Amino acid sequence: MNLASAPKQADSDERKKRYVEAANDYQKAIELLEKKPKDPKASPPNQDLAGYYNNLAHAQSKSGKLDDAVHSYNRALELDPGGSAQYNYNLGAILMNAGRADEAIAAFDKAIAADPTKADAYFQKGSSLVAKATANVNGKITAPPGTAEALNKYLELAPTGQFAEPAKSMIRMIGGTIETNYMQRKKK
Repeated sequence: MNLASAPKQADSDERKKRYVEAANDYQKAIELLEKKPKDPKASPPNQDLAGYYNNLAHAQSKSGKLDDAVHSYNRALELDPGGSAQYNYNLGAILMNAGRADEAIAAFDKAIAADPTKADAYFQKGSSLVAKATANVNGKITAPPGTAEALNKYLELAPTGQFAEPAKSMIRMIGGTIETNYMQRKKK
């Protein structure tokens, strides 16, 4: 296997949901790329390598190797800080899916800090916070601070986005207020 074929094989394996094989192929691509002489004109020089680590992390998470996936996302972040918003978002998603809400929230906060316009990061942060909500004996739900704010920020950035209706439902569920920037037109 060479540097040109390793990532293609990994992509093929991933499409076929052969995640263990895909992870092995991405690992091989990483090894081959790390051995390749660095091009000083490449900008940023480690972006391709970071991309392979990102893809490796996805395959690892799909094959049940969460801790390895966390390590691979962190390696991508080290190599390509400019990709921080996406790598942290991806990291938050796998942590949220694994039920590790606190770690997911921290990753989504880093994604938001890197790109305050990344609407989906606000929704996923709000969803992770909703997962930590509690209910009293009367069924009143209490969500952690910042939950409604995160969901409303999503709605501000993506009012008709794919998560708009779930965001509104969660806000209503926790007793929050849906904030809008809708302005009524002046009558002529």
